[in-house]
Amino acid sequence: MLIRSLLIAAILWIAWYFLSSRGTSRSNAFKKVLLVAFVISAIVSILFPNLLTMLANMLGVGRGSDLLLYGLTLVVAFQLFNTYAKDKQNQKQIVHLSRKIAILEAERGQD
Repeated sequence: MLIRSLLIAAILWIAWYFLSSRGTSRSNAFKKVLLVAFVISAIVSILFPNLLTMLANMLGVGRGSDLLLYGLTLVVAFQLFNTYAKDKQNQKQIVHLSRKIAILEAERGQD
């Protein structure tokens, strides 16, 4: 029972941290809704682990822990792709800004 309490406390703390320290744009609102859904599903799966196993069996997976592993694998793959895409966008923006600065400095030097 102690582990359940610790896990629930950790999940609630993480949710509080992300909900209180982020901006208010629409994309962040969507992320906050997903975070709340995650928190609810995590707490339910901690309190009632048999529900995860039943859901796994309905989906054709043998155990709830296997289903959880498959889900986490998808989340990690999505996060890697998302980070890569943001990095490429930031690189393009840096190149664009560097070119603008170089042009402005060259024009200033000709005066």
